[in-house]
Amino acid sequence: MPLLVHAMNKHTPAANYRITFSDTQSLSYRVRISSRAKRIRLTISARNGLVVVVPRRCGLQQIPAILEEKKEWIASHLERFAELRKRAAPEPIDLLPAVIDLPALGEQWLVTYLPTAANTVSVRTTVFGQLTVQGAVSDSRACQGALQRWLARRSREQLVPWLTRLSLQTGLEYSRAVIRGQRTRWASCSGRGTVSLNYKLLFLPSHLVAYILTHELCHTRHMNHAEKFWTLVRGFEPACKDHDKELRKGWQLVPVWADGALGDGYPA
Repeated sequence: MPLLVHAMNKHTPAANYRITFSDTQSLSYRVRISSRAKRIRLTISARNGLVVVVPRRCGLQQIPAILEEKKEWIASHLERFAELRKRAAPEPIDLLPAVIDLPALGEQWLVTYLPTAANTVSVRTTVFGQLTVQGAVSDSRACQGALQRWLARRSREQLVPWLTRLSLQTGLEYSRAVIRGQRTRWASCSGRGTVSLNYKLLFLPSHLVAYILTHELCHTRHMNHAEKFWTLVRGFEPACKDHDKELRKGWQLVPVWADGALGDGYPA
């Protein structure tokens, strides 16, 4: 999706600009001058849109090339936000699952709801493959939050050991792993080697989960997406570009109740 138009007024360094994609879709973005920034960086969110943070004394003429380089990243986030808006409107927020399918692990869980006198909601495993949500189950948001916390626990039990196995296989070491409920990322890696895994990974096919874990481990060597990084990734995952295309639709596999925006366990 190449960028065709980049409208910028060089005389107004902190303002709204617009980029137009080849399918005629356009996006407004804001340039913010920062005295603390050391390099140009992009941030994008459903609330604030695309923001280009520019260090003071840095030429704005670099921005079009950076946006061109990041066009796939921008497009994937736009699709994610569109999917969230589409899914949020028609489905009732109190929709709760009777069955939970976790393709990443090859598991299926049957869910029953048991009202009790408790003011809170908890989830317990009666036997493998069966969950009981109990407590104030008339509170759908509390049920969603409890189920999201269960997903996080299941991720900690299964995804973290999976990451460790891949670390040993690839020789790429990480410092620690944490489970989160990110809205726009499947996973991330910090400069200190901390890998953050999204519990929503459990709804993806296992081959995509393996790719994402390997992708983040490669970031322990290269914190950017330059050619050295992709050369390393391709050494472990030759079909990485195909996986990236498949992941563009991956968010459609995440049920509404599992989204962190709806429950109280993992706020965005």
